[in-house]
Amino acid sequence: MSTHVFWSRALTCGAVAALSLSFVSSSSTGAASAEATPSVQQIIEALKPRKTRGLSVKPSKADIEKAQVIDDLKTKAASRGLSVPERQQLAEAVSDKPSLDFVIYFDFGSANISSKSKASLDALGTALKDDSLKGASIMVAGHTDAKGRNEYNLSLSEKRADAVRKYLAEKFDVAESNVMVVGYGAERLKDKQAPYASVNRRVQIINVTDKTASVSKTLGTDPNQ
Repeated sequence: MSTHVFWSRALTCGAVAALSLSFVSSSSTGAASAEATPSVQQIIEALKPRKTRGLSVKPSKADIEKAQVIDDLKTKAASRGLSVPERQQLAEAVSDKPSLDFVIYFDFGSANISSKSKASLDALGTALKDDSLKGASIMVAGHTDAKGRNEYNLSLSEKRADAVRKYLAEKFDVAESNVMVVGYGAERLKDKQAPYASVNRRVQIINVTDKTASVSKTLGTDPNQ
């Protein structure tokens, strides 16, 4: 059974807004408080590939199709924004991939990462250099709540996701070609019953590497966003 690790409490402090990073893990070293910086080991355990079958076992047709969808849309996302149907298709394809929750802060109404979030991103960057994650294909997906115009939310979510990618590339030499950026705006609310809640303002980091399928051939936000 999957274990969920959450650092999901989003806070707004003056001109700084918080963005909750959402990941789902197949294993973890235990939950941390909402304001704590996740440890490098916690991130590694949450994002490392799952071992569900041996390499000698042929992957299912569904596994292969999901891998093909991810590869195809990763190529498209590198050159243009994805359409609504493409974003929905991608979300479904990565829904069972390893991921994790923590808080990232951005300057008000912008994609400038606040200095108070550098420790969390540094932990993420260090984890991605670990042997178990080195060279992994990562998806960074930005989300907002339902306040504001759809076009603005979509653009802001993508810019903030891209800011995370650039930080990882510039400080930790994570190849940008290995990081897919997708903005969802308010299309995929984490809490549909509370569309304006802070829990919806998040960036997902997902390990979309699919070694099994390949054998056979995945910040702050404006308090109003």
